[in-house]
Amino acid sequence: MSLSAVKAARRRRDQAVTACCLAAAALGDPDLSGHRRSKMLMNCLGALTATFVVGEAPTMAQFRRGLQGRLGDLLPYEVRVEGLDDVVLLDDVGQMSDEAWDLAAEHSVPSAAFEEHWPWARVATEQEERRLFEVMRRMPQADYTRARELLVEAPSGDLRKLRRTWDNLWGRVEPYEPIVQWNWCQLQGFWFPCPACRWPMRVTVHGTVADIRCEAHARAGISYTCRVGGFSDRAPTLHPAGHDAPRVRGVHATAECLAVSRAVWRYVTLPGMLECELRDHARAQGAEVTMWPHKDRYDLKITLGARVWKVDAKAWASPVALADALRERESPEPGLIIVIPDHQRSSASLVADAIRPAGYRLMVMADIKAAIVEAGRETR
Repeated sequence: MSLSAVKAARRRRDQAVTACCLAAAALGDPDLSGHRRSKMLMNCLGALTATFVVGEAPTMAQFRRGLQGRLGDLLPYEVRVEGLDDVVLLDDVGQMSDEAWDLAAEHSVPSAAFEEHWPWARVATEQEERRLFEVMRRMPQADYTRARELLVEAPSGDLRKLRRTWDNLWGRVEPYEPIVQWNWCQLQGFWFPCPACRWPMRVTVHGTVADIRCEAHARAGISYTCRVGGFSDRAPTLHPAGHDAPRVRGVHATAECLAVSRAVWRYVTLPGMLECELRDHARAQGAEVTMWPHKDRYDLKITLGARVWKVDAKAWASPVALADALRERESPEPGLIIVIPDHQRSSASLVADAIRPAGYRLMVMADIKAAIVEAGRETR
């Protein structure tokens, strides 16, 4: 079996096991409303169904009955978990069993996912991020820092080039997936890297016209249109539709073209762009900058004269969700400043008020840059 096939089988297994555990937690929670329980079970059944061959997944009735039996009876034959077939998901009183809790923890599912009944997509994203950092934190600090930089600098590319770029770190981290498997970013066999973040842009076809835009940078003018139709070996020509859309060339979508997963791009690459931008700005003012000290206890430590900033940059789509996540953290770093992108300035006061009791300060990117410039003037 090839390495890609092994990875795919592992992802199917993890998805199936996690979906069953999440569903058991919902079914066994006596305080969960009937509507939310039904919605959660449907969500989990959808995730489980995706791991089966078409036509072989259980019905909802079979799924509910199966949750009260052996885990192995719910899993596709191809992803059986050796030694765990006899795990019982619900105990004698109908609540999630200790074995199921332990199994979920081994699959990087946070306990809050069961207590708050997170949807499958949120749990899957959290799992992927946790697993990536579990691997990276085993690295020496210098290797950890370089890997973090590479996830910002090289979120997509040709396999051979990526191997050269990662050098001796290649294979120690596995964040990349074949772009050829992502139909959502392809047009006539080509994909288009965003000129800002270098990750594949989303393609949406409307009749004879396609819209191509970066999910993160469309608001900054990174969007295009293209005529659809005809057959050619050449990449379709994109026409700028946004006010800041430089020329982009399509790349043939072969099996050698890779990109970091969406979760890595969303929660590592995008905030990493903010972090590296702030690093470069601070160093230009004469500051000493340490990136991801103590393997990501926070993102940057900036020292300029008598001033010190400890920064955690965030690029969440929802400032409200960010505030909720920060409030749930335990023991924040003393004096930590949360930095958000400039386009979220309108939400800054709301987030700042929400996270202040937890011990955080909040600044938008432009404001902390200005503070660093002012400190630089004072030291000259």
